[in-house]
Amino acid sequence: MLTPAPAEKSQTSSAPKRTRAISSEVAAALAAAAPKYTAPAPAPKVEPKPEAELPDLREADKPKNTIVRLPKYIVREPKSPVFTERSISTEKGLKDIAMRRYISDVDRALNLANLPFFSALAERRALAMYAEDERLRNMSDLEDDAKAASKSDAAAGTYIRREAQKTYLRTSDFGWNGGGVK
Repeated sequence: MLTPAPAEKSQTSSAPKRTRAISSEVAAALAAAAPKYTAPAPAPKVEPKPEAELPDLREADKPKNTIVRLPKYIVREPKSPVFTERSISTEKGLKDIAMRRYISDVDRALNLANLPFFSALAERRALAMYAEDERLRNMSDLEDDAKAASKSDAAAGTYIRREAQKTYLRTSDFGWNGGGVK
């Protein structure tokens, strides 16, 4: 058997004893006046019916308009991530996608010599075109979101449009916002 250390003995003995807020006579009188607790009767044991005797719920719950009703499910798993071409492709894979999508057969025919300098230019041009299409697609998606948000909250739609402009519009482009010759 373990015995407490001397410091522990002094802590337990110095703790004040808890006293009642009311006297023991008043507590006894309150206990006598309170209704006595009676435990509820146990529920009768119900035997489960065999499957043959149970009603077919598909027939009882059958809709009149022939719409098929599916059981209700609660999904507790997190949403699957949304993958984009850019997030799942390597740099080389992205170059290949851009070359197939934006460099035509005419470009390839003109580059028959297949000089490294010209193929590097074609890759850079294809990647720039890919990035521009991605930027325009993102702008279009945000504009759709802004329109949807404006239907319920005009301030939210304005905010989305303003932030999209800050993010995607190029202020150094010729003619935009005083960035070039007017």
